[in-house]
Amino acid sequence: MRVRRMAAVLLLLAPTLLLAPPASAAPKVYKGEGDRVLRIRATAEPGIVKITYDGEGYFSVWGLTSKGKMNDLLASATEAYRGTVAYNTTGAGDTAGLKISGDGAWTVQFLPLSKARYWPITAKGPGDDVLRLTRTSRGLRTLRIRYAGDGYFSAWALTASGRLHDLLASDVDRYSGTVPLPPGTRYVSVKASGPWSIVRK
Repeated sequence: MRVRRMAAVLLLLAPTLLLAPPASAAPKVYKGEGDRVLRIRATAEPGIVKITYDGEGYFSVWGLTSKGKMNDLLASATEAYRGTVAYNTTGAGDTAGLKISGDGAWTVQFLPLSKARYWPITAKGPGDDVLRLTRTSRGLRTLRIRYAGDGYFSAWALTASGRLHDLLASDVDRYSGTVPLPPGTRYVSVKASGPWSIVRK
């Protein structure tokens, strides 16, 4: 009788057990120091990576495909670094690991695009970041973009699926301009080595 009751309880709990997310679904933070090759489960889906570096020398993070080839330069700095970058945005190949080069301590955290920073009207930042609109853009909209850094700057529009959509701005010095926000934009990927701001109008 007790066995039957236990079986009945398990049957009632089965849907809940199947729907519950596994513990591994929680975003994992990888930590290390110095040069390292970090292996992950290969994926072609776009996402974002939060990266920190506390060293003083040159630091870089390259994406690696399942064939072992470098595909995207995700981060590059000559001092401490804090930034969020998008990966797998071109639709060419996958990401199966990261090639990390640096003398200091670093952290890497993979997250879905839905965790990108929400962008209401005005967004500001000191470096690399990925911005998220509440919905895909439609109609005629503009962006007022300013950049006050000394190094390379770019802002790319991404589709709802995270693919490259259009280059909004690119410069190797200070920048100020107004550009159209392409219809179909859901995210904007910013690469910068100094302070910037983007205002939607």
